[in-house]
Amino acid sequence: MARRSNGQPPWRCRWLALLALASPLAGAATLEDALAGALERAGPLGETPLPEASSWLSGVPTLSASYLDSQQALGEDETEFSLNLPIKSAARRRLDSRLETQADRYADASGVYRRWLYAGEVREAAWGHRLAALDLAAARDRRALLAELSERLTRLADSGAVTRYTALITRRSLIDAELAVDEAQRELQREEGIFLELTGLPSVPEDLAEPGPDPATPAWESHPAVRRLEASRAQEASILALSAPANASWNLSLVARELDNPGLTQDQYGIAVELPLNFLGTQSSSNRSQQGAARRDYLIARDQLWLSLRRHWETLQGEARHLVRRRELLAEAAALADRIEAQVTALEASNEIEAELRLQRLLDVLDTRAALARTEALIGRNAARLHQAAGRTP
Repeated sequence: MARRSNGQPPWRCRWLALLALASPLAGAATLEDALAGALERAGPLGETPLPEASSWLSGVPTLSASYLDSQQALGEDETEFSLNLPIKSAARRRLDSRLETQADRYADASGVYRRWLYAGEVREAAWGHRLAALDLAAARDRRALLAELSERLTRLADSGAVTRYTALITRRSLIDAELAVDEAQRELQREEGIFLELTGLPSVPEDLAEPGPDPATPAWESHPAVRRLEASRAQEASILALSAPANASWNLSLVARELDNPGLTQDQYGIAVELPLNFLGTQSSSNRSQQGAARRDYLIARDQLWLSLRRHWETLQGEARHLVRRRELLAEAAALADRIEAQVTALEASNEIEAELRLQRLLDVLDTRAALARTEALIGRNAARLHQAAGRTP
């Protein structure tokens, strides 16, 4: 078997550089940069600014006009103009002030929630690319080993040192390896396209480590999804309270009337006020029904959210434990693989091992190392998902 000057076979040298080649398009961007690019690409969350609400009017003023013709020769004609102003009651002004505060809180909670959603998409896209790059590097290593062995066995078969069968089997395995490389290359290109479409950035961050320690027990009350639900509920409750009869607006009318008869024209000006009797505590059936339905819908939505978040968290924790155990076992297998490789080389030199068996053992060594590297990446992705499940953003 051909050797490099450092005593390592070419495919082994490539394998030692596997993790360094895990992200072919790696650049200087960080996860924070990728998230900022995704949010910028998605566009602003805020809508077109609306006119400022009046501090004392609860609605649009109305103007009414009427004309009464007596149809009598000595009768009196009446013309009246009335400007009606819906004035906010004290209770309604308090609710409006509370609603403005709640609207700001909901806007802030929605912004945090949106950032959290895109953080999850960026994390998945970045780790999807990392895993695809690892798969491609492993497939190329496998192809390199098979190409080297196929070339050597073909020469040996031509000279009659080994059977033609062994050379054909190796050649067949090389074709499968070529197909695997093409498939891995296509998958990596797909992941690159997903990341580019999401963030607008042409390169994936090299360092995908999450900032801060891994969460042990998430603070569910401050989770972006929970905060958004709570803020939405508070805003909805205030909006429903505004439509309650006890918080009805006052109605102020400015009246101008003209009485016109053959002997005299008289102008009259006045004011009329309509006040709701809030102390009676009257409640409409429709408003009460709406408030009850909104409360029940909120409680059900909260239960669904809590169950979903906790179930997802427990699933990820179980996956983390499984991956750690898998890494331990694969590390032991990799250590054995190094010893097996040395034994295969020694037996090959003494012609005590068949070529086909030697090929299978070397491929097993490669597969073990690839599985270990992939498990390391899966542990990293699991940590990213735990941060996401805990409501953290980069």
